[in-house]
Amino acid sequence: MRIMLAGMSSGCGKTTATLALLRALRDRGLRVAPFKSGPDYIDPGFHRAACSRVSHNLDEWLCSPDAVKRILQAGSADADLAVIEGAMGMYDGVGGGSRCSAYSLAKHTGTPVILVVDAAGSAASAAATALGFLKYREDSGIAGVFVNRASGERHYELVREAVAAIGLPCVGWMPKDRALHMPDRHLGLVPVEERPDVEAQIARAAGQIRIDTDALAAVARAAAPIDVPPMDLPPLFKGRRVALAKDAAFTFTYEANLMALRAMGAELLPFSPLADRALPEPIDALYLPGGFPEVFEDALRANDPMVQSIKSAVESGLRVYAECGGMLYLSMIGAIPVKWHMTERLQRFGYVTVTDGDGYSFPAHEFHHSVTESALPRRFTVEKRGDRYPEGYVYKNTLAGYPHIHFYERPELAERLFL
Repeated sequence: MRIMLAGMSSGCGKTTATLALLRALRDRGLRVAPFKSGPDYIDPGFHRAACSRVSHNLDEWLCSPDAVKRILQAGSADADLAVIEGAMGMYDGVGGGSRCSAYSLAKHTGTPVILVVDAAGSAASAAATALGFLKYREDSGIAGVFVNRASGERHYELVREAVAAIGLPCVGWMPKDRALHMPDRHLGLVPVEERPDVEAQIARAAGQIRIDTDALAAVARAAAPIDVPPMDLPPLFKGRRVALAKDAAFTFTYEANLMALRAMGAELLPFSPLADRALPEPIDALYLPGGFPEVFEDALRANDPMVQSIKSAVESGLRVYAECGGMLYLSMIGAIPVKWHMTERLQRFGYVTVTDGDGYSFPAHEFHHSVTESALPRRFTVEKRGDRYPEGYVYKNTLAGYPHIHFYERPELAERLFL
């Protein structure tokens, strides 16, 4: 069984509704597999907190249709229900169209959509909004409505009756509650790793959600079966040990990337640049993913033993791949000759195509509030809607750049990054 929770727009409360649903169903003894449409790293962390299970990104730009289905299949293999949280508004995709949107993902995976409707200040108008989404595309896939920010049960009943008149069931509702507001900053929500209050907030949301389990199950049972052959990945990393930065400063990692590295034989060794005193030993490569090192800059710089360990690894020629925040970290500790500073405005945002120096191209995503400068050579050329610019600093055996890269189905790309 499988559903997608898609929203009218960003800010309609679909993340809170998703977290409440994940926790409430988990507390009822169900095995719930969470997913997030698009490239967002932060929401999957909240999914994991809500249902104690890894959440995978499903992205139609970064992955082929079959790879998306493989990730969905692998991530929900032993689950009673898969729940996909849509990104932005349901139909919002690349370039103002619906390509790579929540709608597109639901269509290509055969997943029924439950539209999250913000009902604050409306009743029949909420049904009119749902009708607009339902009729916007003949194949919308909308099979139900979840009513968010209702003032109470009576208000919900008014909306439910209006929604029933357009031929859709309501599968549940949540009340309006300011205590459920989730704080954000320059790149989205404040990550779960920085939210000591998140457990109480998720528990509060789960205690308030009201679910029509029969209606929900009826929608979920209509999902098309996912049946794709497993990917045959070569054992490129057999016997190789890869150190992976993983703590509150480094949280932007696609779980499918780690799954692919393990499938290719790599032994992943998580470590904390904030708390540990040195890199794991021995290692064959170092993976510094993105995150918010700028938020933890003082603590990262103060951990001098780790700083010296990483600088020594870089200087010795260890294979290092540093992505976005990982690059900023190497810069802030003086491990690579790159300068950076934060900016008030978002510098790059969206899907891009990256071309390596020998012509090998692959999709990626950029999202950052900083800029860099350096005389180091660049390995990549990035293109976005006709705009081309250099990326990917090369220093000794270290590659550091802004693009977030998904290599789940591209073993040759993983090889270029880590071997």
